[in-house]
Amino acid sequence: MEKMKKILKNKKFIYTVRTMLIVLTASIVCIVLKSVGVEKENVLMVFMVGVLIISTCTQGYEYGIVGAVVSVMMFNYFFTVPVHTFAIMNPNDVALMGFFLIAAVISSSLTVRFQKQMLISKKNEETARQLYEMSEKFINVTGKENIIELGIRYIYEHTGYESVVELLGEEKGADSAVEYTSKDYVMFPIIGIVKQIGILKVFNHNQGFTVEQDLLVKTASNQIGIALDRELIYAEQERTKVEMEREHMKSSMLRSISHDFRTPLTGILGDCSLIIDSKEMGREEEKQLLKDIMEQSMWLMKMVVNILNMTKIESGQQFVEKSGEVIDDVINGAERHVIGLGQRDYHVVLPKQVIMAQMDGKMIMQVLVNILDNAVKHTQEGGKIILTASFRRKRLYVSIEDDGPGIEEGMEEKIFDEFVSLSGESMDQKRGIGLGLAICRQVVSAHGGEIWAENRSEGGARFTFWLPAEQADVL
Repeated sequence: MEKMKKILKNKKFIYTVRTMLIVLTASIVCIVLKSVGVEKENVLMVFMVGVLIISTCTQGYEYGIVGAVVSVMMFNYFFTVPVHTFAIMNPNDVALMGFFLIAAVISSSLTVRFQKQMLISKKNEETARQLYEMSEKFINVTGKENIIELGIRYIYEHTGYESVVELLGEEKGADSAVEYTSKDYVMFPIIGIVKQIGILKVFNHNQGFTVEQDLLVKTASNQIGIALDRELIYAEQERTKVEMEREHMKSSMLRSISHDFRTPLTGILGDCSLIIDSKEMGREEEKQLLKDIMEQSMWLMKMVVNILNMTKIESGQQFVEKSGEVIDDVINGAERHVIGLGQRDYHVVLPKQVIMAQMDGKMIMQVLVNILDNAVKHTQEGGKIILTASFRRKRLYVSIEDDGPGIEEGMEEKIFDEFVSLSGESMDQKRGIGLGLAICRQVVSAHGGEIWAENRSEGGARFTFWLPAEQADVL
């Protein structure tokens, strides 16, 4: 049974059967035409059509030639005198059959050649379509791993061969773009714009490539090289962009630091000069000048702490050291470090229960100091500032609100970026270097919490953050 199935699937067997059936059909048609009085010269044209059909329905010259020879024999047997024999009495019949045989062979050859050209054209069209699809896919893919994976997958889909890509660590010139063969694989160079960046190994196990497969693999190699080169150029551009932004940021930061440090230092120097040069200064005046010096010094200290904290954060090192802290103590400590808080209508609302959180007390204190300092800077003397702490669902919520001008629309998220002030102005136009709120976000995020800002409906701004916390057990 299996043998019979193999025979039925054999192309030579199929084409032979087709040839015999077409010749038999042509013979029957010719016999019918002869019975109705059609001349043998016209009947011969039916056999010619049959030969052309054989050439169309089969592949190769041999089937058309066999069909032509058998058709001549059938014509001789049924239509030349004496009929039903293979003898030929009339020289005209010999010439007729000879020219028929020549015409049939030529027609069959031309038909087969045309078929081959059609197959070649179809293959070329299919190859061109595949190459276009490949190029289009490589244009849209990004990422080194994705590019390599796409090339390997495309080669396997169209050749059935596995392949690997090995990127080179050292630079090589384009003149090294030669193919190396070994027992199990063929190597194709992956060439970028100016250098070879890798090797494509296709494991064909010494079976060779068809012309189409060779073209597809080489095109895939070239596309991998172009795409990887594009990624390298893009990565280099991004690195250059980051470096430029970093340099710009450094310049801006240095300019801002020099500007903001100069102001309190000028005040300190001026107050010190007045104390030293004045001979008749009263005790109260002297205390006021010393108070100003202390406030200016605290301002400088706060900016130095912010700069040091941001340096730690940007360096990537672990800057949070957690321990159990009671929020009341952290809030009380932060209040003592805020300049001008005593000149505001300041209220604190604390929860009745004792709330303890795993936190870095100094860093969270710095968060409170930075937010309270912003509230002081953006409220008038006597303005209202309220700090509220609450505990809900194992979270400690801290909210600081004021009755100042509020946050400019659209700046609720941007104010947490570096070197952006609460009013949206540049850092050189406001007191401070614009690091305070950026540090707040980094510190809160490092504690597993979240911080956000919003405008109050009654006017002013509200800053809220939460941290994971637990209610402390009181003995």
